[in-house]
Formats: sequence, C-alpha cells, structure tokens
Amino acid sequence: MITEQKLFDLSFLEQMDDNNFTIEVIVLYIKDTHIDLEIMKQSFDEGDQESVYKTAHKLKSSTGMLQANTLFSILEKIEITAKSGEGISWLDQLVQEARYEFDQLKAALELHLKEIDN
Repeated sequence: MITEQKLFDLSFLEQMDDNNFTIEVIVLYIKDTHIDLEIMKQSFDEGDQESVYKTAHKLKSSTGMLQANTLFSILEKIEITAKSGEGISWLDQLVQEARYEFDQLKAALELHLKEIDN
C-alpha cells in the first residue's frame, strides 16, 4: 500500500500553521490539476506538443509546492520530451503516467483533507 508520505509532503504549507489555507490550496490543486491534465491529454491527441510542454511546466510549480516528487518527476520528463519534439510514443506514455500518478495523489490528498478538517 502506498502511503501519503511517499506521494506528497505538505511541510512547506503546514509551516503557515493555517489549516484553512492548507485545505484551500489542496482543493484548488486537485481541481486545477485535473483540468490541466485533461488539457495536456487533449493537446497530445491533437499533436500540439508546445501546449503539452506549457501545461507540464505550469503543473510543475504547484506540484513542487506539495512536494509530490513522483508526479513532479513525470511532469519534468513530459516537459523535456515535449520541448525536444522527439519521442512521441514516449510522451504518450508519460502523459498516461502523469494521469495515473495524479489519481493516486488525489486519493491520498482527499484522505488527508478529511484528517485535517476534523
């Protein structure tokens, strides 16, 4: 079983000592990342590697803030691959991996939200 500690580290946010702020950031991250990953997939399907690159770059910032290192690493690979314009089949696999990893992360974050909202 994957534990949330391996999927993310909220120590940066928790330094603020404001549960409401942490909750707001997590909720927005989940919502926005879901949308951006759908945009990334659609961009890939349309052959728009520039948009894939830009979306991955954007997602790296918020993912880095949550210290979701596995997803961050995948996004970094997507960014590099999309920017190079090579490895289309590899890029498709990476986009799928990002979506899978986000689903795992989202489940762990939602569990964490329940814990800190009590």
